[in-house]
Amino acid sequence: MSGKYFLNSARKPDISKRMISDMKPVFRNPEAAGKNGVFYEVYRNLEIVGGKARYDVTKIPQQKISGEFAKTFGHYHRGPESEIYEVLEGHAYFLLQRYGNSPDEIKEVYIVEAAAGEKAVTPPDFGHLAINVGDTDLVLANWVGFVEYDYETIKKYRGGCYYVLDKGENIEFEKNPNYKSVPELKKLKLCDLPELGVKNGKKYPILDLKNEPEKLDWLVHPEKYKELLTIEKLYREI
Repeated sequence: MSGKYFLNSARKPDISKRMISDMKPVFRNPEAAGKNGVFYEVYRNLEIVGGKARYDVTKIPQQKISGEFAKTFGHYHRGPESEIYEVLEGHAYFLLQRYGNSPDEIKEVYIVEAAAGEKAVTPPDFGHLAINVGDTDLVLANWVGFVEYDYETIKKYRGGCYYVLDKGENIEFEKNPNYKSVPELKKLKLCDLPELGVKNGKKYPILDLKNEPEKLDWLVHPEKYKELLTIEKLYREI
């Protein structure tokens, strides 16, 4: 991956590579995956602020597995922490899902659409994954606290509650049959939220938040911002 996103970082990133073999448990059609290779890469800890929040970059090459768009594995946070993403290159969908009493009974599910310079925030208790629906590689940046991840819940149900498929002229959302109940999708765009230091547009990269660490406090102490960290406050429906 080009080093242009690392030029201002004094840290050497921790590089994590997700192989195709790692991703098979969450593919709609794992038998179509073909030979093994790197599916996407995460460059972690490019910046660390106050020992409490870190800045990462993820590259998801443009490819499809039996018509399913390339995506990240997906995860929940074990605590109530949120996360913020920015699209640096490409075109992304973020799948956000929240369950009720059981992880196979989804209560809310959304697609957040974001082009270069646009952001997405994951509210507390929402599982999430990023999907490359563009014609080029997708490059994402994110800030997150030092959270504990839950990948096993997503793995157990063979991915998120929807698969996102390329149907030529259209993008199709197919419910994952391994879930007991899945509501209909709503499509969202992130609002500007100056209270959280969040503003859409390439002129407002989230990397700049390292210079105003107080604006990352909501990632570390979400309980202080719970009235702002809701779907209704963060997003508008499109």
